[in-house]
Formats: sequence, structure tokens, C-alpha cells
Amino acid sequence: MSTFDEIERADVADLPTKLRVGAFYKGTDAVSKFAESMMIPVLNGQINLSDKEKAVVGTYYRMYGWVRSMVAMNHRLHFQGAAAAARSLFELLLDIKMLANDKNGYLADKFHAFPGVEKFRVAQNLVSFCMNNANSTKLDCSHQQTFINSPGKQQAVNETIIKFWGKTKKGAPNRPKHWTGKDIQKRSHDLGPEYEELYLETFSLFSWYIHSGSTGYAGLNEETLETCFGMSHSIAQKAFLEATVVCAEVMRISSVIFEFKEIIANLRLTPGRVLVDEQIKILEAAKSNR
Repeated sequence: MSTFDEIERADVADLPTKLRVGAFYKGTDAVSKFAESMMIPVLNGQINLSDKEKAVVGTYYRMYGWVRSMVAMNHRLHFQGAAAAARSLFELLLDIKMLANDKNGYLADKFHAFPGVEKFRVAQNLVSFCMNNANSTKLDCSHQQTFINSPGKQQAVNETIIKFWGKTKKGAPNRPKHWTGKDIQKRSHDLGPEYEELYLETFSLFSWYIHSGSTGYAGLNEETLETCFGMSHSIAQKAFLEATVVCAEVMRISSVIFEFKEIIANLRLTPGRVLVDEQIKILEAAKSNR
């Protein structure tokens, strides 16, 4: 049996990349199973939710879906999918944090107002395309045409935009790209240095694996791509576990789940425990070969 001192001195960085990446994957699997068995059943039983609670729970459900997807993509071949999931989980964490901090319900109102504005924008764009390309497109935009031409629809959408996001310098409705009206870095900045640091450290990297071009793979070997896979899982777990705590606090279910804080603390340690177990195996094998 290896001593504590031997384990403490062991450098997990010496472990093969595949083992280290596997440890992070097991961490994602653990948080997914906890959410599936404990959080989701409790949330599904909630009734008469406020607008803020609906926004928080809906966002958490989306995050849970991404984590389940990451568990399904258990191969370094899916490094791009893992990066996309981690990026989305980070953005959704910012959403759920801002919603949780909403004291007067104004942000929740913006959150719920945005889908109507966005759907109107997309319908307008499709109808415009069909009109400009009537002789070359087979798209049927009759449903969208009816939608945007409904009596008072345009005026109602414009009034909603002005109410929540104001006007441009030219006086037109200031149509937002995100429900907060802020870009990702500004949202990160508003939540504090910890979130802006995480944005600056990882967001561009994850974006490289989502957008076209060769930035995400040029000059990289298989081990580097596998490391990206592991890092994506690490960030995803951090985001999802924090969101789990936030959601539990907003929904007042922290006390309903037995030893909730202890469970979360243990889940954060899952990758580390896996790495230590692997290091112990190496130490024991080395001792038996002496």
C-alpha cells in the first residue's frame, strides 16, 4: 500500500494524457447522473413558478441537456462537440447567474420578451429573402408572412424593443442580439473578474472549434486535440455545478436534497480522485517490480 506522502508527492501531470482526459470525462458523467437522479425529479415536481423561476429552471434544463450530450460524446473525435457544449454551458451559466441576481423581476421580463422579438426578426428575414428571390427559391414563407403581417404585430414588437432595450441614436428600436442587450464579454465583466477571466481564457478557444476555418486544428497533434476534449469537460463541470447550486438556491430545494452541499463538494473532487487512483496504481506497480 502506498503511503500518503508518496501519493501527495506524486505528480499527476506524469500520467498519460488519455488517463487525465478520462478523469474529466468521469467527472462529467458523475454530475450528469446526480442531476438526473436528484435535481431533475425535484424540479419537475415544482408548480406555480414565478417568471424568474421559470427562466432559471428553463436555463438549467438546457444546461442539463448539454451535459447529457457531453456524456454521450465519449471519444476525443468529438472534441469539437465538447468545445461547443462547454462554450454554451459557460454562456448559460452567465444567464442563470444574472437571472438569480434579478431583484425586481426586470431581467426575467426581458428574458421572456426576447423570444417574441427574435422570432419576428427571423420571420422578417425569411419573408424578405423570398420576396427578393421569388424566381429562384422554392421556400414557402406564407406562414411567416401571415405572422409578421398580423394586425398590430410590428408595432407591438417595436414597443417591446423600446421598452426593454431602448432606441438607437437615430431613434429606431434598438433590436438586441442577446436578451440582456450586452455582448458576452460585457456580461462576463458585469458578473466579476472570475467570469471575465474564464471568458478570456477559454471562450476564443472554444469558438475556434465551432466556427469555420483552420484555427482550431492547424498545427495541432492528436494529443493536443485530446487535451481540448478534457479541458472542455473541466469547464463544463465547473459551469454546470455552479448552475446547480444557483438553481437549487433560487428554487429553495437545497435543503430538500439530503447533504446537498456535501454532494456538490464531492462532485467537484471526482476528476481529482480518479487521477489519484490512477497514480496509486502506478506507485503500487512500481513498488511490486522492485
